[in-house]
Amino acid sequence: MTVEMAHQSTDRVQLLGPLQVIRDDVPLNQPPSRKVRALLAYLAMSPRPITREKLCELFWDVADDPRGELRWCLSKLRSLMDRPTERRIVADRKQVWIDAGSLEVDAQSVAQRMQKALANGSPGELRSLLTLFKGEFLEGLAVDGAPSIENWLGGQRHRFRQMRQQLLERLTSVLPPESEERIEFLRECIDLAPFDEAVHLELVRALLRRGLDTEAQHHIELSLARFRAEAIDPGPLETAFAAARRGRSRPAVASLIENARFDAPPRPPTRHMGKSTLLLLPFTAAPEGMADAHSITCDIIFGLAKLRSFSVIARGTAFSLRSLPPGTAAALVNAQYVATGHLRRDGKCYIVSVELIDPTSDRIFWVDEFRCDAGDSYAVPPVLAARIITGLDAEIHIIERNRALLTPPASLDAWQAYHRGLTSMSRFTSDGNLEAQHFFSMAIARDPTFSRSYAGLSFTHFHNAFHLNVRESRREIALALETAEQALLADPSDPAAHCAVGRAKWLAYAHVGAVDGLNRSVDLSPNYAFAHYSLAFVQCQTGPPETAIAAADIAARLSPFDPMMFGTYRVRTFALLRLGKVQEAGECAKLVGLNAGDHVHAHAVSALTLAAAGRLDEARAERRRISDLRPDYSFAQFRGVLHMLDDLTQIYKKAARLLEIPD
Repeated sequence: MTVEMAHQSTDRVQLLGPLQVIRDDVPLNQPPSRKVRALLAYLAMSPRPITREKLCELFWDVADDPRGELRWCLSKLRSLMDRPTERRIVADRKQVWIDAGSLEVDAQSVAQRMQKALANGSPGELRSLLTLFKGEFLEGLAVDGAPSIENWLGGQRHRFRQMRQQLLERLTSVLPPESEERIEFLRECIDLAPFDEAVHLELVRALLRRGLDTEAQHHIELSLARFRAEAIDPGPLETAFAAARRGRSRPAVASLIENARFDAPPRPPTRHMGKSTLLLLPFTAAPEGMADAHSITCDIIFGLAKLRSFSVIARGTAFSLRSLPPGTAAALVNAQYVATGHLRRDGKCYIVSVELIDPTSDRIFWVDEFRCDAGDSYAVPPVLAARIITGLDAEIHIIERNRALLTPPASLDAWQAYHRGLTSMSRFTSDGNLEAQHFFSMAIARDPTFSRSYAGLSFTHFHNAFHLNVRESRREIALALETAEQALLADPSDPAAHCAVGRAKWLAYAHVGAVDGLNRSVDLSPNYAFAHYSLAFVQCQTGPPETAIAAADIAARLSPFDPMMFGTYRVRTFALLRLGKVQEAGECAKLVGLNAGDHVHAHAVSALTLAAAGRLDEARAERRRISDLRPDYSFAQFRGVLHMLDDLTQIYKKAARLLEIPD
């Protein structure tokens, strides 16, 4: 028994703080080589195997034998990570990866749990997640002679610093206003974002509520001095502090943002009400690369404008502001975000480093690096631009969503209410869908011309007809069509509106109209990943499976970390089965089940495909998951929501009998 328990124990890798590998609660001695430690972190954070060629390019900028260096580093990692009966560092002639089945990685745990915790986590759950932060990502580690890895480390540190700040802000919004714990969390917020006026103001208010007048005054003096030292105008903050002292007897309000703005005197708004605006400054490059940098900048501005999910400053204005500091340029055009980038050539690759900046504080919201093969110079700008467009779009929506979560519902504008709706809808539950409908309707009431809110509302009716309220499917399909058409009336050029129409028509078995609507969405915005996925979803069931796989590949390339990636795996599963590639379909189906959350039909796809591939133990595990979610689930329910051709239906009907899923 003891041997079996030891074999099943889980090792832990701590990346949030100084690197540690912990076995049976005992930290192991770390390899002295910094590249070995960085390699462990890179592999532990990677969602898929990494080619040896890429690892050599990343870690050895100049080396006589980079593959030999990699083999040496892997041998050191094996001695640290492998067990006598278990290999964790796995490599073949082409790829390297970590088998993380019995490995806990703190940074991965934070990234996976973050969205749900921010949306509806209890204070205890938020505290639990916060305790995983023992410091910066790989604190104290620098890798000389590997600029690409240094850039990656910088991006990861920024990413997890921002996550920690979001957790702290969320905790301060749900804890009792006068609690000592809340005051400590506010202080931590200030350590991470020292020039966030709202947090400084709320800390002073919290101290005044507890009668700590001297401590509050001390903080006021220190913060104002700090702002002056950085040449930031402290006037608005000083006025707000004075208002807080005058209003100390007012009733406490729990929300951080509401408190911070509650009784401050009128001042020019620091944030645009409605759609946010991005200023993309022209990308820089060495003289020989300036033409490509110019082309990439123009392609990104054009592509973001076609997405229509937020406003983007026009090309001519953006280029005229190139010589100004980002904050000054943003103030002239009232932009809430500034993006900058630098293009460089690295051997066979073009590499673009991109930063998304808060112009009011010069804080970096997000940083990433995009690569493209330099073999075909004419194809470089559009390929890089497409990836950057998707990255910027996703990151801005994440920031806006988290801001909306911290805003009291009564104070939401249309843009914020829309993002609250997206957050609720992504839970794929009846309660979440009902909540999403409330927020989308609120957004429509605040701005009847905002087409995305109608498109979001249409998608909630799609969810109901597809798997949440199937008994009322006829009514839900009619509502999905009606609200999608309202989105088109509000903005005929919005790709999200055409996508909503296409999905609603698919529900109504108007397959030709569905494909037409989805193709129109893709034509309007070739970088709209969700439209490519939706087109793949329709084609994998009733169209050419090869076309479905191609569309799914585009969606995955544009949005590789999409929270709905299980849908892309599901598309490939259907298409591969129809092509007779049963074992490949089984591999995809396994990924569907691992990422589907509470989506019962997705778990059914996983179970039935695994059974068809002969992987019955895994299929039965998915079958138990289906029973937990919906005890009365039947094959008729599965077949009723999907529009499968006979080839797919017969395969799944046989699999259902194997798993004893009633007809």
